[in-house]
Amino acid sequence: METEIEIKFFFNSKFASELYEKINSHHVISTQKQLLNNVYFDTGKRALRKMDMGLRIRSCDQKSVQTIKTAGRVIGGLHQRPEYNEPIEGLHPDLARFKSKIWPQDCDIKELENELLPLFCTDFNRQTWLVEMLEDTLIEVAYDSGFIKTDSGTKEICEIELELLKGDENQLFVLGESIAELPQVRLGNVSKAQRGYMLADGLDFKAKALSPSLLTQAMSVEQALLANLQHGLQHTQYHEHCYLESFDDVALYQLLQGIKFLHQNLKLIKNVVPQILNAAWVGELHWLARSFSWFDERFILQSMLEDNGFYIRKLPDFKALMIKLEKQYNEQPDRQAIEDILTSTRYCQFVLKFTQWLIQFEKIPFISKKSTTISSFAADSLESGWQELKRVSHHKPFSIAQLLSYQGLLESNLLLGLSVGNLFCAQKSKTFHSPWLDIKQGIKELDMVNIVAEYAQLETDKSLQAEYLKWVTRKQNSLAHALQQSKQQAMLKKSYWHN
Repeated sequence: METEIEIKFFFNSKFASELYEKINSHHVISTQKQLLNNVYFDTGKRALRKMDMGLRIRSCDQKSVQTIKTAGRVIGGLHQRPEYNEPIEGLHPDLARFKSKIWPQDCDIKELENELLPLFCTDFNRQTWLVEMLEDTLIEVAYDSGFIKTDSGTKEICEIELELLKGDENQLFVLGESIAELPQVRLGNVSKAQRGYMLADGLDFKAKALSPSLLTQAMSVEQALLANLQHGLQHTQYHEHCYLESFDDVALYQLLQGIKFLHQNLKLIKNVVPQILNAAWVGELHWLARSFSWFDERFILQSMLEDNGFYIRKLPDFKALMIKLEKQYNEQPDRQAIEDILTSTRYCQFVLKFTQWLIQFEKIPFISKKSTTISSFAADSLESGWQELKRVSHHKPFSIAQLLSYQGLLESNLLLGLSVGNLFCAQKSKTFHSPWLDIKQGIKELDMVNIVAEYAQLETDKSLQAEYLKWVTRKQNSLAHALQQSKQQAMLKKSYWHN
């Protein structure tokens, strides 16, 4: 068995000459070119996939090797997966050649082998360079260019892989930072096999809501917060890939939820591990959040334009207002500007630095000064956050200005629930959060109303202005009343983090 430790990048083939120049600036010992043909197998019911295994036969120079990759993990662009390789005759797997210990005890490998089908192939040209780094470290750099093919279609392969053959893992990141300087390169947390399975099954990368972090009571505070940071990075990277595949604003919204989740957990972890604020990636996380600070306005404008402006359709001179809103929306950063951020050297190096820090952080033997369990830490954090929100909103009925000023604190507490709420009863958590989620939705609607109010103030036709303001006042009063009802319900809900 071998365990691959490698960093993967997605790349643009039109910058291949820059890649060659970059690699040759290091100490290259040897280089090689190969044509690799790979066929991936599974059963019709995806038995191997369910066992977190991937099976392929790779053919090169009239020789074939079958490979099983078992469950590993991906952090940022760093892939660590155990793999088993066996020479083979022919192009159909011979599972008996693998060591029996890799299979589950109840697995009938003969029956499994009989059910195997070729699902997809990945055919690509691979150019490799053996690079010598400091600390007696050897790294293989591979540049793969080709296609994933199934009966239903093809996907392009253009990737750079850095595999640690021997030596210091930190040197992998040193070389990685150099590769990150190339144009339009980004860390890849999706393997060729995963992309192949999705293509074979007719699946696309779809945006999905940020899920609660799966913490357990057995974790230390440090382990739990590390898991949260990995969870936030994974969500962010998934939606980076999703957006660049689809250019869907919903994917971009979820990418920003991932960034906000990371910020929320940075607040949590700095009280436990103060030295985190010195980490190189922290300032870059703030830069990334600033780079997308305009998106909240874009999202509100998009909501107003949905369904041909259904929300504002009863306003007078509706068509003229729609033209103004569309103009304001089109003045927001466009698709190319967003793509430029996500394929920039700075973003790629942020993910790389963050990944390296996460790997190093989990190796540090932390000894907490206080014997705080993760459940008590979570309960204290939730209590502090929600009490602050309840305190500032308890005494007076909501005003419009107050509502909008609570937006950041409310979102912070909802993200806190996604960070540590999984440690407590899910049903009680859902019941507790429900009225607060209603308030969040109401505040979003208030933002939409306020944009109309801004246009009303600029309207020179006084009768038209009066109609706008009448609509705004009616909407604001209705929302304020509904949100006051939701607040009253929220104040009565029992804290789900207490027994």
